[in-house]
Amino acid sequence: MGVVLLLSNMKIRHYLAIFSISITLLLAACGPDDPIAEGNTKAPKPADSTAQHNALTSDSASLQNLLRQYDPPGRDVWQKPEVVIGKMGDLSNKTVADIGAGSGFFSRRLAQQAKHVIAVELDPRFIHFMDSIKRVELKPEYQSRFETRLGLPNDPKLKPNEADIVLVVNTYIYIQNRIAYLKNLLNVMPQGGKIIIVDFKRKRMPIKYPRPEVRLELYEVENELDAAGFTNIESDDCALDYQYIVMAEK
Repeated sequence: MGVVLLLSNMKIRHYLAIFSISITLLLAACGPDDPIAEGNTKAPKPADSTAQHNALTSDSASLQNLLRQYDPPGRDVWQKPEVVIGKMGDLSNKTVADIGAGSGFFSRRLAQQAKHVIAVELDPRFIHFMDSIKRVELKPEYQSRFETRLGLPNDPKLKPNEADIVLVVNTYIYIQNRIAYLKNLLNVMPQGGKIIIVDFKRKRMPIKYPRPEVRLELYEVENELDAAGFTNIESDDCALDYQYIVMAEK
């Protein structure tokens, strides 16, 4: 366990270093407030470097905390991504939308099997993080399959018939107006399209997040999929130690 924790912390620091470089490059780029971009020939007023440093440090610290929650030590072991992805079948000609992609834990793996992956996130920091890390972890041919997209709380910003499979991992319980959100997904999915929801069982376990009181029972997810209009609802409560897998079709 100590070795796993050490490797996890090293990985997080590696990711954060890449993310900080990305942010620095973004800040250095010309934007609306850049005096050169605005055609201003006067020398700009010196920036408050201390304030900038504090803001960047605070943002990095906040991201680090989020990464520790999204990718806690040992996630590769208990999340069993190969089992979840295996439920999707042959992905060589499929587009998968990963809703609430976070750090890209699943998206980076899916990009190596699927025709195309759309990693949907609400937090721009994770969008920048995934765009940066994919260039380090993935071969160029896989990078081209990996698209990040900024969504909205009530809209994943998917185009009609764009995604053959929608994956929602460790995210469903945080969606507001879940049935309305599912109906939105149903409307843009092709006939025969599949949705796969993976979330935590409501029982005692060593996983700290999410808190037990905010988790949903398996039957609640099944009922909401049914209420939204999905069919052929199937559940697997045994493949993963801490989570259930719910699958349904349009």
